[in-house]
Amino acid sequence: MRKRCFIAGRKDALFKTLVAGLLDGKIEDMDIQESQADDFDGLLAEISEADPTLILLDDSFPFSKDSFLVRILLHRPDLPVVVISEDSNLMHIVRKETKVIASSRDLINVVNLI
Repeated sequence: MRKRCFIAGRKDALFKTLVAGLLDGKIEDMDIQESQADDFDGLLAEISEADPTLILLDDSFPFSKDSFLVRILLHRPDLPVVVISEDSNLMHIVRKETKVIASSRDLINVVNLI
């Protein structure tokens, strides 16, 4: 099964080109698509159309803020989002996980993992 990576960043930044160049040919069965959107709704439409298995966001991209991440994770809880900072080389890996609590032990286990 081919993986689909969606890369989003500012149009004037080299982030998308650098990350796509870094990944291209390094991971088998991966298609890489770069965002061309100018606004938030356009970005959501591109993501919906691309149906990616992973999103990579530039930390300085205006849409990489919490409200965007929450909207994506609510609509696509299975979709991992990685926010990368060019300045500090930090990666923030965000993934929503939904679990049913069958007993108090389930809650305690989740809290212990944090």
